[in-house]
Amino acid sequence: MSLIAKQIVKDQLWIVTDGVNKVGNLESLNGSLNLRIGGTHQQFPDAKAVQRMVAIQFQRPKTVAKNNPPWAVWPTSGRTYNSMFDVKRKLHVYTKTKKSRCYHAAGWFRMKSGDGCTTIFCPKYIFIQRYEWSGPYSTKEEAEGHK
Repeated sequence: MSLIAKQIVKDQLWIVTDGVNKVGNLESLNGSLNLRIGGTHQQFPDAKAVQRMVAIQFQRPKTVAKNNPPWAVWPTSGRTYNSMFDVKRKLHVYTKTKKSRCYHAAGWFRMKSGDGCTTIFCPKYIFIQRYEWSGPYSTKEEAEGHK
C-alpha cells in the first residue's frame, strides 16, 4: 500500500492519506520527522528515510501566483492599484494610481448611450453603476460582436 503525504504547514506538518482517507500525520520536531499512523509512532532523520522505510510519496503543494489576484483576467490600460472584486456584478475594479478614488472596471464593455451602444475600454466604475452595460470582454472585437 502506497501512502501520500499532503503538506499542510511548509516543512512542518503533513497529513498522510491512503489516497482517499486520512490515516495519520507526519510532523517535523527537533530536526527529525515523526510519523503517527493509527496507534504507532516512528521517528526518522529526514524525508528520504521516510520514503525508503514506509513507502510514502510526498505530494508537491500547488503553486499560486502571488502577484495577480484570481479575478485579474481582464485587460487593463496599465498598472492597477487598489484592486477589488465587485461580487454583485462579478467585475474586477481598480484605480490607476495608489491615491486615486476613481475606480475603473477592467476589460472591454458595451455601454448603452442614447439610441445606440458604444464599446469602451476600462470605463469608470460609476458608468457601470449608472448605465446599462454588457461585459467584460477580452477584446474589442469580442465586445462589438455581442450587440
